[in-house]
Amino acid sequence: MRPLRPFARPLRPARRTANPLGSSPEGIPTPKAALAAADSRPEADPLQDSRAPWPDLAPLVDGTPPGRLSQKQAKLWSLVLRARLVPHRVRSMPGGYTIQAPARFAKQAVDEILLYHKENISPHPSIPLPEGQERARPTVAAMLGLCAFFVLTQKPWPLLDSYPQYWHSVGVADAASMLSGQLWRAATALTLHADPAHVASNAVVGGAFLILLARRVGSGTAWLLAVLAGVLGNLLNAVVHTLLGGPGHLSVGFSTAVFGAAGVLAGLKAASGEGDFRAGMTATHGAFGRGWLLPVAAGLALVASLGTAGENTDIGAHVFGLLAGLGLGGLAGWLALHHGRPDEWAGGRLNPACGALSLLLLASAWIWGWLCGWPASLL
Repeated sequence: MRPLRPFARPLRPARRTANPLGSSPEGIPTPKAALAAADSRPEADPLQDSRAPWPDLAPLVDGTPPGRLSQKQAKLWSLVLRARLVPHRVRSMPGGYTIQAPARFAKQAVDEILLYHKENISPHPSIPLPEGQERARPTVAAMLGLCAFFVLTQKPWPLLDSYPQYWHSVGVADAASMLSGQLWRAATALTLHADPAHVASNAVVGGAFLILLARRVGSGTAWLLAVLAGVLGNLLNAVVHTLLGGPGHLSVGFSTAVFGAAGVLAGLKAASGEGDFRAGMTATHGAFGRGWLLPVAAGLALVASLGTAGENTDIGAHVFGLLAGLGLGGLAGWLALHHGRPDEWAGGRLNPACGALSLLLLASAWIWGWLCGWPASLL
């Protein structure tokens, strides 16, 4: 016989407390409840957490003031960071663009941008090319003013005692008169033209070159350099014609300044070794000597193609305007490499001052001519 065991009711398992998330009969949370719990759980997302600091990367990369990046530069940096999966954001500011990254990613973002620039650095120093917006309007307005001045000088105004022959007698670039002291003619001749086709061609071609130049140095600086190159070109042309012993040489037209603007563009390219001036870089010794040949050759080819057409074309004025522009452009490029872009000098105030100075130079030349040459033309 086996001994009998006393009867005992088996113990039931302890009842589980209710799951606040909701659960299946086996105690496993349902998928719907798990998703709800996940949604209610706070997560630290660096791209959404507005409490975390978002430093501007520009001062950390190259010292650019916050919010002053160009649109082109901001797009480039954003592309680099996206390629490296670095969180960031781009914002448009009143003075430019800003690119920011969360504080814990800032060092990585700066390193990636610096590494990109180091691997893609140009062997030649360059000047930053500013955005093209708002660069064409001053030049278009100035060219319309040049056309309006042509109408004023070509139409007789008896009430004002103004006649076309008076304007030309005072303002034409007469080589003998200029070397005898009437230096105002080197500037006034730039504003006079022979016929409507002459002024129209100079306005169109000159406007194109000046807009290109304005994108690099600013509209005001571009016009001052072009006018100075035109004045110097007319003076050099008068000297050469006088030394050659030819008859009295007369010329008019803005084309000397147009080729001067082309020469300034070539001079800027020659000064940098290639052409676009990049921010944050300094000039290396001998930069002008490495890349001058191609820009100069391009300028001479321009004179050969555009500056020799027509029976009454003054080839000498075009050549000397180009050469004067080369010298001024090389000087402007050297200054830009050492002191930054010309349109940002003196906090951007120098650029409009240069534009006003170019207009004042032409107006002063005419006033000088009126005071010294106009009475003689009326006799």
